[in-house]
Amino acid sequence: MDFLNTIFTFPTVVFTTLLLIVIGFWVIALLGFADIDMLEGDVELEADAGESIFQMGFGGVPLTISISLSVLISWVISFYSHQLFEYVLGEGVVFYLLGAAVMFGCFVLSIPLTALMVRPLRRFFDSKETASKNEFIGLECVIATGKVTNSFGQAKVQFQGTEQLIEVRCEEENEFKLGDTGLLIEHDETRNSYVVVVKPW
Repeated sequence: MDFLNTIFTFPTVVFTTLLLIVIGFWVIALLGFADIDMLEGDVELEADAGESIFQMGFGGVPLTISISLSVLISWVISFYSHQLFEYVLGEGVVFYLLGAAVMFGCFVLSIPLTALMVRPLRRFFDSKETASKNEFIGLECVIATGKVTNSFGQAKVQFQGTEQLIEVRCEEENEFKLGDTGLLIEHDETRNSYVVVVKPW
């Protein structure tokens, strides 16, 4: 009962809820109804250095794995912190204020720990990612944005029976508009995007 009381009491209940969502996602993924790379094309949080915030510490593995590990670690830290420091949380407003501080601290601590845990996992995804990037070269794509420039643009490409949304760039700003078909000729590692040109046929 102490275990259940702890995991369903603030602040741990917040991470318990997130953990249940994570577990539900992985059950759906195992059943084949979700892709572990589903967040890669949707999250574009850019840091000052021009690098994704998650890529700074968690790069090299799918975002869903990094988030799942972060939630799990936060939940474990929160559970034990809750049990160890329950007597100092107090009651009423003080309880929620200190509980929120504990919750924030657990999340902050989970970030470097998650970065350490995903590091040995990167080698399992690097070769797959490199192979898929090279295999896109030479494929046709459909422009998914109103325009494509040398710093902006997205396109849809069919690969192994699935449609993927990728970043594309073009030196000539007025070459493409929404719905146009282009040809992928090169992958730019520095910008993590593909060079797209008008089809020669």
